[in-house]
Amino acid sequence: MSATSSRLERAAIAVFALARTLVCAYRAAHQSITVDEATTYLNYVQGQWTNVWGPYDPNNHVLFSILAQISVRLLHISELSLRLPTVIAGFFFVIGFHRVLELTVDSRAIRGIATVTVSLAPLLLDFSVAARGYGLGITLLVWALYFSIRGRDLWAGIFAGLAISATFNLALSVLGIAVCPLLLGVGRWRARLRRANRVFEPAAIVLLAICYPVIRQAQESQFYIGTPSLKDALYDFVALTVEAGAGHGGWLGSTAMIRATERFLLPAVLLLILWAAVRWFRREPNRRRELLPALGLLLLLAAVEASHLLLRINYPEDRLTLPIFVFLALAWAIAVARVPNRPLRVANGLIAVVLFAQFLNQFHVAYFTVWRFDAGIRTVARRLRDDLRGKPPRSVSVSATWYHTPALEYYRRVYNIGALQPIERNDPVKLDGYDYYVLNGDDRGRKAEKSPGTKPMFYDDLSGVVLTR
Repeated sequence: MSATSSRLERAAIAVFALARTLVCAYRAAHQSITVDEATTYLNYVQGQWTNVWGPYDPNNHVLFSILAQISVRLLHISELSLRLPTVIAGFFFVIGFHRVLELTVDSRAIRGIATVTVSLAPLLLDFSVAARGYGLGITLLVWALYFSIRGRDLWAGIFAGLAISATFNLALSVLGIAVCPLLLGVGRWRARLRRANRVFEPAAIVLLAICYPVIRQAQESQFYIGTPSLKDALYDFVALTVEAGAGHGGWLGSTAMIRATERFLLPAVLLLILWAAVRWFRREPNRRRELLPALGLLLLLAAVEASHLLLRINYPEDRLTLPIFVFLALAWAIAVARVPNRPLRVANGLIAVVLFAQFLNQFHVAYFTVWRFDAGIRTVARRLRDDLRGKPPRSVSVSATWYHTPALEYYRRVYNIGALQPIERNDPVKLDGYDYYVLNGDDRGRKAEKSPGTKPMFYDDLSGVVLTR
């Protein structure tokens, strides 16, 4: 590929990444704060810097919390300023993903289709907006892959350490990067071990420098998110990949199609990746590092299964599957580029086009899939703010379904609703003795039975939240 065409391709990807980032910034500014984001702000971002290294909780994604503190202090608190580190990271994710493919895939068409399709995946888009460490961590992981494939082991280690600092759930995802010089390198084993150590040492130093006070408090029992069933985990992975957006199944979102993808397409893709990797490993010893995404995927899957069998750690679900999705997408694109059979390449290309169409069909700017119930909370908070103007300080009480309390408390502080008392979590929710109620799910029905005929001040059909006096 000529230097001119390479520059044009990179420019096109940069324009696409910028457009995607602008969409994410719009979502960041307009979507309601969610339970996890509000918890991050209340516990780790507002107040003193040392809050970041306070008592450990899985909600604290340390590196993200640090960057969010910087953003909020510079720009003042808002939905956008709290989410800004994630939004910026999303731009560099697209660039980094494409750079990895530049190193490993000769076909410009495969690179372009893979980059655009993966960038539009609904769950990945959600976490290119949300004020959590997942999107930031995935971006850093992709750049660690890029530097490792290039043989820049020091930088690969630094970015791997930063990725884990963004969310500890990526610890298993860097296994491939850590052992890449050993398993995919050339030369004597002792020299390979030294190169592997060049990855491990900076990764450990960066991680400990940022997170040591937190790591020493973490306990195994705190990493419980997920499902104990592999069958459920696979179904969840496919379902959220193809149906995480607009709330309808689209072409691939039916139960039958999800089951078919889980049982037939996924195994076929994994076999293709394995076959292409073994073939390339034997034929191109000097370019084995290009197999790093496949190695990372296989090691991650093996580590997940071993963790479940030996430590009874749940299989990952929803946002925890993002590194699996990214590894799988990279390894699949690289495998297709290695396939000598043209009809097979075309068939895989058609599958990618179908996925692209599905992702477009699921596109929206309204809510986060895993926190859809919080989509109406910002409107609820504004209604409360307007309704309580002129009321004495802390003269009004609100009872809320427990998963709405952090976001309501966030808005109480950010909107400076002085008339509201601090909003405390009660589980089960209290349905008597309060001035206002913000309810969802079963709590909404229980309140309707307790106070028949009460008309809500506000009801949001998207999230199901109701505000009543």
